[in-house]
Amino acid sequence: MKVKSLGEVRDLIGSPEFRDWWDGFQEERSAEARAAERFDELLAQSTLMDFRAELAQKNAIDTLYRAGAAEDTAAKLIADATELENRSFEVVAAYEEQRFKVSEIWYRLGAAEKAMEDARERLEAARAAVQRIGDDRERRREAEARVSAIETELRKAERDHRQIHDDYEREARGKLRLWEEVERMWSGSAELNLVVAEKQAEASKVRKRAERLFSEAEERKRRAQALRGEADEQSRSKTEHADRLAQLLKDARERFGCAAGTEFLYWRQRDDQQGAFCVSLIDDSDDYNIEVNALGTYRVEKQRGVRFLEPAREGAGTHESDQRFEAYFLQDRKGRVRPRITTGGVSAGEE
Repeated sequence: MKVKSLGEVRDLIGSPEFRDWWDGFQEERSAEARAAERFDELLAQSTLMDFRAELAQKNAIDTLYRAGAAEDTAAKLIADATELENRSFEVVAAYEEQRFKVSEIWYRLGAAEKAMEDARERLEAARAAVQRIGDDRERRREAEARVSAIETELRKAERDHRQIHDDYEREARGKLRLWEEVERMWSGSAELNLVVAEKQAEASKVRKRAERLFSEAEERKRRAQALRGEADEQSRSKTEHADRLAQLLKDARERFGCAAGTEFLYWRQRDDQQGAFCVSLIDDSDDYNIEVNALGTYRVEKQRGVRFLEPAREGAGTHESDQRFEAYFLQDRKGRVRPRITTGGVSAGEE
């Protein structure tokens, strides 16, 4: 690190050689910043795309489970409908048997009604015959015996008719219940078949959605991989620019006889063994004790370095008058009261 005066430092940074170096340094630093920003952006995008791919994959699996559940439900409903149809065949067979039985009773009931009507007609005729018989007691007794026999036959015919009628009513109700059961089973089977068709359509629709989600997940995985590839390229570009920046700083040490940090170039101060001049390579209004501008020239002490900066000025050194200047820049720059340097000395004031 060479010894230079403030004038020599200012002449150096104003020279075409330094300006040429500075333009290349700025260009590389801007390129590195762009590469770093692009790398961060691509990395964030690839991470987000990976997350979205995993989410699509999970949704696809969940959707596939839903399709399987719908298919399982449809299969169960088909089994229920088949069982119901098989049972309905048994009930239909029982109904047919009951129908034949009711028809047979119906025929018997008709015959009983006819026998009862015949007995009634014969009873009326026998009673009329008794009325026509005169004083012939023998014939009257025979006619009355005939009437009594017909009455007994009529009562038996009426009992038979009532019994057959009761049987008919009971068996007819049984036939009706069987038919209602058949219709209930057929209705239930039809309902199950309709629901089966809907569940099968739902399963097909959901499965297609699952396939779309799987395809979407794969596409997002490919996109994430491509973004990671671009991020890797930007990372390599960032590294290349950082290497070139490091090389430019090395060139600056060799060409300009300075010590080079990442943000400042340094030269030993000619008239002060404990001091040094530095040239800022950045703009920074927040992180140092004073606002720093790119290519601005500042004075520092060897021990503290850039932890305390002061603007470079001719004849600056470590004598007592400089302590007032140092105190000024060591105060808080956020509006607190601090010493203010005037031509006549130090007075109080606010920033």
